[in-house]
Amino acid sequence: MTLRSSILLHLLPLLLLASSGGAMFFYPTPQASLLEHLLVDHGGARAANFSAAVTPLHQLRDRGRRAWLRVAFHDFITADTTAAAGGGVTTGGIDASIGFETGRAENKGSAFNDSLTFWRPFVNEYVSMSDLIALGTVMSVHLCGGKAIPYRPGRVDALHADPTTGVPEPETGVDETLDEFGRAGFNKQDAIALTACGHTLGSVHHGGFPEVVGPEAVTPNNTNGGANFDSTRGAFDPLVVHEYIDATGSRGGALVTSFNETARSDLRLYESDGNRTMRGLYNMTAEAFQDTCAGLLGRMIDTVPSGVRLGDVIAPMSIKPVNVTWDFDGATGGLVLSGNIRSGKGHTAYGDSDTYFYPFAIPGSAIADATSFTVAGDSLTAQTFPITRQGQPFLVPRMSTATGSSTSFTVASAADSGLEEGMTVEVTAPVEQPLTLAPKVVTAVVNLTMTEDVKPGFRFWKGSYDVHQQVTGAIGLTLTQGGEALDHLLLGAGLAGW
Repeated sequence: MTLRSSILLHLLPLLLLASSGGAMFFYPTPQASLLEHLLVDHGGARAANFSAAVTPLHQLRDRGRRAWLRVAFHDFITADTTAAAGGGVTTGGIDASIGFETGRAENKGSAFNDSLTFWRPFVNEYVSMSDLIALGTVMSVHLCGGKAIPYRPGRVDALHADPTTGVPEPETGVDETLDEFGRAGFNKQDAIALTACGHTLGSVHHGGFPEVVGPEAVTPNNTNGGANFDSTRGAFDPLVVHEYIDATGSRGGALVTSFNETARSDLRLYESDGNRTMRGLYNMTAEAFQDTCAGLLGRMIDTVPSGVRLGDVIAPMSIKPVNVTWDFDGATGGLVLSGNIRSGKGHTAYGDSDTYFYPFAIPGSAIADATSFTVAGDSLTAQTFPITRQGQPFLVPRMSTATGSSTSFTVASAADSGLEEGMTVEVTAPVEQPLTLAPKVVTAVVNLTMTEDVKPGFRFWKGSYDVHQQVTGAIGLTLTQGGEALDHLLLGAGLAGW
C-alpha cells in the first residue's frame, strides 16, 4: 500500500508523537470496542477500572467477586423458558430487571444495589446494565483463576420488574428449588453443578443471613461473620466439591452445615440425586471442572428474553486502535489524525497480559488521501484499519463538551463540499430512573446551525442539548446523514475510562 491510500504506523515509541483526546473510530464496532476494553484493560493509566472490585488481594473487594455472581444468578433465575419449548417466548433472564426487584424478600441484602451502583457509571448507549451484569460473572470467574467464559454482547435492559418470582433461598424446599431451575432451563444435574460452581467463591455472612450463620462467626477479624464455602474463598477451583465429599475444611459451606437444618439448601440439593452429580464433579480433573463451570455459567449469562439477539463472542485484540480521531491540533490549529495503538502481546484471554499504548499524531497535510492505516511491529502481524477520508463531516472532539446534563458539539466538513446537507446529531444519555439504580438511556435528535468560525479549508456547524435529568455516565453523540451514522463521540466518560 502507498502512503496516499494507507498510513503505516510502526510500534516504535520514538517515532510517534503525542496524541490528542476524543474518540471517533471504534474497532470493530463501538459496542464491541468498549466492552473489550472492560475485559482486557485492567491496569495502568488507561485502565477501565471495571475489575477494581474483584482484585483478589483486597479484603473488602474479596466480597465483590461473590456478590457479582449472586447478582447475575438472581437476575437469571426468574427466566421462564417453559413456553419456548412449545414455540412461545422466553421471558426474563439476564435483563437487569433485578434492579427493580431488590425489595423482594428473595433478594435481600446489599449486594444488588452495591453492584448496580458500582456498574452504573459504565452504562451508555452501547453498554447496557445487563451486559455489565453478565460481564461481572465473566470477570469474577476469570480473575479468580477460572476459565475465560465466552462473552457475547447485546443484552437489553428491562424497564420494569420481572413479573415472575421465585429465587432459591436457604429455606426453600428441594422440589421448589428444582422447579425454579427447571423454569429457567436447567435440569437437576445442571442445578447442582451450577450451585457448586457458584459456591466455590465467597462466603455466607451472619450480617445478611443470621438464620444460616450464627453470631459466633462474628469476630474482630471477621466483623460481618462470614462463613466461607470452602478453604479457598477467593479461588475459582473445585475445592468446595472436595471438601463437601470428604467432609473436610468448610465441608461445602454454611448452606450444607448450618446450625439451622431448614437453611441447609445446598445439602438438600446435592443429596437430591444421592450425591451422584457431586461425586461426578469430584472425580473430574481440575481442567474438566473448570470447563463444566464455564459452560454452565455461559448458559446462565446467555439466557435472555426472546427477541434479544446476542452478538459474536468478543475476543481480546492483539492490536487495537484506541481514541483514533480526526481533530484540530491544540497548538497549531491544523487537522491531525491522532490516537493510541494498544498492543497486547500474549493475549490469550481476558486481561492475561500487559497492554502497552503507543500515542501518535499525524498532520492531515501528510495524509490527504488516506482511507486506512496499517499497524506493524516486532512479532506482530500487520493489521489495517479503515478511516474516513479527509473532508468528510466529523464531530470535532476539541470543540465538543459535556457538563452535567448538557452538551455542546461542533461538526466540521470540507468547505464548499456540499456534504453537510441533512446532517443531524443524535444525543444519547444514561439517566436515573425510578425504582432501580440501573440507568435508562434517553435519546434526542438535534439539528445543526452553521457558524462563522473559520479554519482553512473547513466550515463548522454547532448544536447543543440539555437532557434536564441526572446523567450517570458518558453522553454519546452520533453524527448522522440520510439515516447513516458518519461519526461517534463519547463525552464525560469519567470512571469508565473510555
